[in-house]
Amino acid sequence: MLFPSKFIIIRSLLLTSAALATAGAAEIPIAGIEAFHQGDSLDGDGSVLSAINGTGMDKSDADNPTTWTVGNTAWANDWQGFTVPTFGENNTWAVLDLGGPVADLKTMYLWNVEETNALDRGTREFEVFYATDPTIAPPDTGGVVTPYDFASGGWTALGGSELAMGIQIGDPGQAYDVSDAAGARYIGLKLLSNHGGTRVGLAEIAFTDVEDEKAITLGDPVDPPDPVEPEVVPITAVFGFHQGDSLDANGSILKIADNSIFRGATPEDPTTWTHSNAWADDWQGFEVPGTTPNGTWLVLDFGEVSNLATLLLWNVNENTATDRGMNEFKLYTATTPTVAPPEVGGTPTAYDFASGGWTGFGDTRTLAQASGVAGEAVNGIYDLAGIAPTRYLGIEMLSHYGGIRVGLSHVVLLPSGSPGQQFEIVNIDTSELEADRVGITWRSRPGQIYGINYSDDLQNWIEVTDSVVGEIESETTTFIDENPAISDATERYYQVFEVE
Repeated sequence: MLFPSKFIIIRSLLLTSAALATAGAAEIPIAGIEAFHQGDSLDGDGSVLSAINGTGMDKSDADNPTTWTVGNTAWANDWQGFTVPTFGENNTWAVLDLGGPVADLKTMYLWNVEETNALDRGTREFEVFYATDPTIAPPDTGGVVTPYDFASGGWTALGGSELAMGIQIGDPGQAYDVSDAAGARYIGLKLLSNHGGTRVGLAEIAFTDVEDEKAITLGDPVDPPDPVEPEVVPITAVFGFHQGDSLDANGSILKIADNSIFRGATPEDPTTWTHSNAWADDWQGFEVPGTTPNGTWLVLDFGEVSNLATLLLWNVNENTATDRGMNEFKLYTATTPTVAPPEVGGTPTAYDFASGGWTGFGDTRTLAQASGVAGEAVNGIYDLAGIAPTRYLGIEMLSHYGGIRVGLSHVVLLPSGSPGQQFEIVNIDTSELEADRVGITWRSRPGQIYGINYSDDLQNWIEVTDSVVGEIESETTTFIDENPAISDATERYYQVFEVE
């Protein structure tokens, strides 16, 4: 059986290219900002000034906002005003003062709220206005929500648009074409909606005098981003020794397999996902390992027999309770357990993996303790090479880090061939191409058998080998293809696949 494969192309004619230099986008200074509410302070952490002073940004070129990305997700670097937008009202707004008329105004950049537990407070829909001399000056920012009407005189509407929810570290922001506002001194933003949170705001705002080819034209409809569905094994049901803080809400056992985890800038790769430090996103069962025989356990049901490749675990990350996280554990698999795991409830209930139908997989494993900091990375990645196809995965929780309960934050299972499973071609060595030798290196699993095909047209495939054994003490395997036809080929494609 052939499992998902990877392709690579080489050419005997090696070409070089050079990118054309482009002019840098000179930043237009923002002299001041007024807004409907100051945020968390008047002029310090979390204030509206945080939206224009560059805090929390990585700037490879300080004068070119096209190079800026988010470098820190602390709340202190966001501005989050204390109200929620309502269509038709004038209660959520901001006015940027460029210090004087700017004849060559071209592009506006917005970065959304980036605080880990507050991404839904970020601006979604908004409208843009410009003015040289407003009839009514915007009121001074303070700690009370103050309305302002862009229909009060002197303002011209540019159009509306949307801003996607922040993606935290590495967020490049979004560019908007404001060239029609050339000559204006003031730019007004009317915030029409957020992403569902209890406030609304932004992380950073910048302007330049250069057109950006990625800029959105105000007033044009914004296509929603294509949904990215990661390649994971679906968990259809969860069973455990105790429900946690609730049966199906905050702090419940369901949190380990729901969407209470941040998928970040690369949602297709679960190994990059991060977790909050809110207790509500953890499952912490009301029992301590060893107190009751077979008393701390977890069973995941995939709904059908599935091939597993990698187990990802995020530990308890509540900032004052990381000692409740799981430490040592064992894994078990079953297709049809003799004794079904009991339903989850508010009373600790024992379950014995020796009750029939279960098979132990591997020795005792350990999971690292979480840091308690928002944005926690995965705490453990476990290779399941050699595990039998299974419908149920059982986790026997043997110890924790000393707390009064035990639990987890999140569990993800990856199937063969997914991003975190480490099956991809990582290098093609053509240094000996003239000698008709090409080296192919791919991420591999120890002992797994791999095959290699090649094609010169992506239509007809020729087998090179079907018996390469994955390196035992390395995460990669290399195969040298020696073939007199290589240097004569105009194009050549390679395919690496797992052999069952």
